[in-house]
Amino acid sequence: MSEANDALGRLSTDEGSFSADGMSSFMTIPSRHLMIEMVPQIECAFINKRSGAKNGTLFLQTLNDLDGVKCEVHDLATEDPEELLLKYLEGWAKPYLSSSRGLLMSSSQATEDGGSGVVGSRREDGGGGREAAATPCASGSSVSISSIPVIMACGGDGTFSWIASTALKLAHDVMTSPGRKDRPLRVPYCVIPFPLGTGNDMSGVLGWGRSLDPSPEGARKLMEAVQHASIGPKCDVWGVKFNKFQSMSRFSTMCNYFSIGADAKASKLFENHRTSKPGLYRSQSFNKASYAAFGGFLALKGSSSVGKRIRRLVVDGKEVKVPAKAKALIVLNIPSYADGTKPWDVGKNHPHFKEAAIDDGLVEIFCLKSILSIAFLKTFRGIFSGGVKKLAQGRAVSIEMHPMEEWAKNKSGGTTSPRTNLYAQVDGESFEFDCDQECIDVYRKGSVPVLFGPKRGKALQGPPAKLKSGSFNARWPKSPSEGGLSP
Repeated sequence: MSEANDALGRLSTDEGSFSADGMSSFMTIPSRHLMIEMVPQIECAFINKRSGAKNGTLFLQTLNDLDGVKCEVHDLATEDPEELLLKYLEGWAKPYLSSSRGLLMSSSQATEDGGSGVVGSRREDGGGGREAAATPCASGSSVSISSIPVIMACGGDGTFSWIASTALKLAHDVMTSPGRKDRPLRVPYCVIPFPLGTGNDMSGVLGWGRSLDPSPEGARKLMEAVQHASIGPKCDVWGVKFNKFQSMSRFSTMCNYFSIGADAKASKLFENHRTSKPGLYRSQSFNKASYAAFGGFLALKGSSSVGKRIRRLVVDGKEVKVPAKAKALIVLNIPSYADGTKPWDVGKNHPHFKEAAIDDGLVEIFCLKSILSIAFLKTFRGIFSGGVKKLAQGRAVSIEMHPMEEWAKNKSGGTTSPRTNLYAQVDGESFEFDCDQECIDVYRKGSVPVLFGPKRGKALQGPPAKLKSGSFNARWPKSPSEGGLSP
């Protein structure tokens, strides 16, 4: 148990330069308490042209040519999102006032001091922020309307994680920059995914769809839907730290899921084949069929059990047993996995587990007994567990791997030296690493504000994202200054 406590202590010291409390967004404060009606306004779009069926090029051109769209469009293949996001967030930063009365006065003063009085008008300072205007609501009292900048992450799950984690870190840097103790700042923003990838689990659970129509009409409808979205939800962001393997920085942050084992190997085989034959992968349906084919290939060939290589799984300081024959170990943040399946379905058989929520500061840990478990989940959808074993829920996870010599002793036919490499994936981005005595820590970094879209909870979208207080029950769409609405 002392070693488990050491693992928990290591997590608390490895969280980096920012804490979860420092990441809290003002957007978690209900707008009714602030006496401000917050309206989403798209400010910038980051497009990954390599995602999914490669529709990013067409969508980028569509946004650039779309009449009435004021947002800045950026190509992730040629532009650095960190430098651009820092510029945006610094422009959106505003003095933080603790009281709702002070915040309302600040918004009203902004209108008197040069605001146009029109919702959505751009500031002359070029920062991209929005001024506030006073509008009577249904009750007859005056409500200040303020637009909230929205960052569009157009790509797959990995693209959303990349943009969201970068915005999270930079917003914290802006709020805690030197000289801000006497004049603290708040940084209003939201990040939403637009589905250009293959699985698009994050986009599906948040309600922005699992596929995107890149035509001008489809793009316009989706962007108009953003302006009617309800403000309020936030999504946890998690760090993934390998203590030996030097992974790319993009693999160090997780919003959807982190996994090691057979599912990650199927993902890597798919990605390798797509890279070598890009002309084949021009359809989202073909991409999904190809992905399934690689999973079937591993099932027939037989994949090694990741459970035999795990020495110890520690969750919140407590050791959790992993089945030796487990083919994959998954740490999940959202309710959807592998293109809309719901592996974490809490019923009467698991009274000690909670329903998954995107903002509860918890991850769900489970394993797959077979690579075919995903196919069973898709086919039976809640009727049959599909070879999924729930292991734990927690705030801090540590995965310690055996030394090669120890787990190789029990390997059948030990005439050849077994490979020490395993496959892992973070939000659909797969890679290979040396698992010999590796230790992997998963810890919470903070949370990013998001928006629920019009397709949340509808057919073929997968399980809807929930909040720790229950389902998000704001009506859709929400009109500005509509009285009595919860944010």
